[in-house]
Amino acid sequence: MKITDIRITPLKVPPEKPKHVNHSVNPNHRFADLRYDGKGKPRPDGPNVLVVHVDTDEGVSGFSYGAHSIPGAYPIIEKVLKPVILGEDPMRTDWLWERMFSVCIGQSGPGVTSKAISFIDTALWDLKGKVLGQPVYNLLGGKTKDKIRVYASHLYAYATEKGDPDLGVLKAEGAMYVEQGFTAVKQRFGFGPWDGIEGLKKNHSLVKALREAIGDDIEQMVDGTRSFDADYAIKLAGMVEDYNLNWFEEPVQPDDWEGYVKVREAASMPISGGENEHSKGSFAKWLKMGCADIWQPDVDRCAGVTEVMKIVHMAEANRIPIIPHGGWVTNFHIVMSNMTCPMAEYFPYMSRNISDNLFIDHPVAVNGYIELSDRPGFGLTLNEETLKRFRWEG
Repeated sequence: MKITDIRITPLKVPPEKPKHVNHSVNPNHRFADLRYDGKGKPRPDGPNVLVVHVDTDEGVSGFSYGAHSIPGAYPIIEKVLKPVILGEDPMRTDWLWERMFSVCIGQSGPGVTSKAISFIDTALWDLKGKVLGQPVYNLLGGKTKDKIRVYASHLYAYATEKGDPDLGVLKAEGAMYVEQGFTAVKQRFGFGPWDGIEGLKKNHSLVKALREAIGDDIEQMVDGTRSFDADYAIKLAGMVEDYNLNWFEEPVQPDDWEGYVKVREAASMPISGGENEHSKGSFAKWLKMGCADIWQPDVDRCAGVTEVMKIVHMAEANRIPIIPHGGWVTNFHIVMSNMTCPMAEYFPYMSRNISDNLFIDHPVAVNGYIELSDRPGFGLTLNEETLKRFRWEG
């Protein structure tokens, strides 16, 4: 069997208009004109989702999809990676990964190249599952659980007209997730160091309000979305330590490894992160330095299934839990097949315009759990009507 083509389908999927103004702290918020509140500079037009197919001479194809780092990843897939894997055996996933990694050295930053590799590597695993008639989780070791516990990931700092947190909306959403059967939820902070002491107080009010809404028996996590410096994160962690938080995610920016260590040593709750790390080498450094209690690599960003499985094995050997970032089916197969992965992230609101439209059979959480099908590959079927309707022709 040989690879005959890499097909890239760019899509422009219109975002769902939220009922409330979503507000989450973000490093961009240091610059007023870059904020995602509709008042800043307009974003460049272009595709926001890619679907990548790997075709073979035996008529079997695998595919992947993603919505991260597309402007940079697209040309690398087309101009750099495609030429070096055409004509090769698609079953040699590890060898092909090393081949792609080698030609990407010096091409661009690790985030862009790892995303490009991820598109192809993930499609290769989907193809391999279809060739062998097995779901990917069986290729990775088989089921370690009958179903996957997931946490509801959303809960933004919804803004009032004055820009203050809308605690009523936050509480209602949190209570809704409990009613739906979720036993764990994750919320975003809304304010950063540039908002001063008032921002700290508002962040505290968000955590307090959600705990009041969900009660003491539901696990609660907070996400700093890589926006703080270590001193601010430590101060904030101290302010919210009474709410029995399961983890504080991405308290500092991705390359601030010393900051991670400083926060972890000072905070009373576990520290997590890793969605913006892009290789096993990065996590080897995390291991050596002791950056976090929980690792959160993402198949979508961290160079695909092949690389993430090596990170999982490194974590398992050192008794570090893996809870992947991102509610993608690719990450669900990682969780299903590994004992060191206790749960997965799930976006109740994410899929309305991407997953529900793009796929006919995306798994849906029921009572805080998802089940994966035993269909070959990742078990997804593309909605061809969606591909036609949202195809980017610009």
